[in-house]
Amino acid sequence: MANNTDLATAIRLLAEKLTQERAERPETAGEIFERLAKVKPPYYQGQSDPTFLENWIREFEKLFEVVNCPGNMRVGKVVLYLKDETDLWWRENGDRLSGGEGFNWEAFVVALRGKLYPAFMRKQKAQEFINLRMGSMTISEYYGKFIALSRYAPEVVATEKLKAQRFEQGLTDEI
Repeated sequence: MANNTDLATAIRLLAEKLTQERAERPETAGEIFERLAKVKPPYYQGQSDPTFLENWIREFEKLFEVVNCPGNMRVGKVVLYLKDETDLWWRENGDRLSGGEGFNWEAFVVALRGKLYPAFMRKQKAQEFINLRMGSMTISEYYGKFIALSRYAPEVVATEKLKAQRFEQGLTDEI
């Protein structure tokens, strides 16, 4: 029985030591990349519909939390998943942007939206949301479109109450 107790104590001490070393040693960029690559993140190719960009950003924000990616590594990891036009944009502008004071994930997202999703497109999507009516759509189709477009007009649905009212109004032909 003493051997089992000694073994259990040794395993416990080893686990404590590993936990301590893990806390003291930040994860390497390679370890973060491996964990991120295992979940097979989506690529962004610069689709013309800004909804694709917003979904891609949201997906990476979730993935960064799951793989415990530190804030200072996020841009470096996400640019590996840019393709075509967006990859060229980053190659041409990445050094200048990342060299700026306080450049981080949030600044990257703002720059990416500014390049691929200019103000006129944001206004167009906001207007599409404002004009949205259920019409001949099913309730599920209407709900999906409502949620997808609502992010472009946050001032119109600033609270959950306003969002619910707007949704109900869109069920009829008049708002």
